[in-house]
Amino acid sequence: MLNIIYIEDQRRPERNHEFKEVIHKLGFQDIILFCDDISIENISTLANDGVICHSGMAGYNIIKHFAKENKWPLLSYSGAVGSTHILQENSFTKNHFSVDSDYFEFVLPEFIERCKSIKESKNNDD
Repeated sequence: MLNIIYIEDQRRPERNHEFKEVIHKLGFQDIILFCDDISIENISTLANDGVICHSGMAGYNIIKHFAKENKWPLLSYSGAVGSTHILQENSFTKNHFSVDSDYFEFVLPEFIERCKSIKESKNNDD
């Protein structure tokens, strides 16, 4: 079973609530777990198949570091100018994706499919 972690942004509890509703509406509540502890100790012990967070939140660089180190697919959402409406892969870091937060709902299924493919690929390599 797929296990994806959604890291809650403490600055915006209303957005966390909104995205939790989207996750439930899309039927992903069984594979996306919510985490509000961004300590290094906690993030370093996570065992997951992907991670979702806001690119401007406190602890983003910690999450990004462990995502790269552990080869977790990462979806970061943002409202920054230049954010895209599609799932865009970072040209420097494989399997790290970004999207404008207004389009989170639309790209989440694609991100989950990418996580599944990456997990299957890892399992086939073992």
